[in-house]
Amino acid sequence: MASNKAMRITEQQFGDHISRYRNVLYLCHRNADPDAIGCSFALSRAFGGAIGAVDDLSRTGVSLANIIGARVLINPPVEDYDLVVVVDTSVGTQLGDRMPARYALVDHHLDEGLLECALFYIQKPAKSTAEIVWTILKENDKRVDRKAALGLLAGMIADTGRFKRATPYTFQAAAELLDAGGFAYEEALETLSVPVDLSQRIAVLKAASRAEVVRQGDWLVACTTVNSFEGSAAMALVDLGADVAFVAGRHGGRVRISARCSREAAQKGCNLAKLSGEVGKSHGGDGGGHRSAAALEAIGEPSAILNACRKKIVESLP
Repeated sequence: MASNKAMRITEQQFGDHISRYRNVLYLCHRNADPDAIGCSFALSRAFGGAIGAVDDLSRTGVSLANIIGARVLINPPVEDYDLVVVVDTSVGTQLGDRMPARYALVDHHLDEGLLECALFYIQKPAKSTAEIVWTILKENDKRVDRKAALGLLAGMIADTGRFKRATPYTFQAAAELLDAGGFAYEEALETLSVPVDLSQRIAVLKAASRAEVVRQGDWLVACTTVNSFEGSAAMALVDLGADVAFVAGRHGGRVRISARCSREAAQKGCNLAKLSGEVGKSHGGDGGGHRSAAALEAIGEPSAILNACRKKIVESLP
């Protein structure tokens, strides 16, 4: 649980709290995706401040940033800012060595890893952080221009799998953003239309060819290793027929594992966010995310950590 010094605030209170700081950085996680970029951009437009990301942006994150004109600082010195607002980030490992000493949090994941030391936070189980940020802007009477609305809608589209995981509020927020921005839905889709490059295709094919599949009753669990694009490989394995997929890659001295599961597995009790946190912490790291899509970073051999993931998920499936 969060400690007493971590203050949970409402969306309406965000403006009052952020106004107490003159030099603010909105910080996105490593491999920042459209949800993180769109939210940070919209918040910076509304309340002022710079936008940063740890290490890099995802390919769709780069595309969105270019289209809306978001200037993203890579690995900015977090100590130079009065306050860092960590956006769309569930655990500290996603920030690497850029973990700020003073920070606030705006996020839609339900991991508690960053809550304890936050000065204040907004965390709700929305389908995207963009839905929370849109509420922040409305509750603080902030005018949303075309580019900010486009960025937020792109984030919603990306994080909901083009609305496959949407709620009624997601659709309502999307309609309001289309109205506020004055653009067509197709334009938001185009911000995410990035051709898959050759290296990603090769990584996914290698992951599939190396995959070890274990059957647990009627469930299929796939584990494999690649050098990059772990998330894309895990999604591809689920698309190919795995109920749960774990894909590991070594990055320097750490191992990253992306986990994905089918809708049916999630409905039957699969919780990859919980599993990633438990396995990550037991191997000197951490993890988190959503029930059906999560990731962890840890120390050790990829095969050993994959085995730990496989063992836990096999025990949890009926």
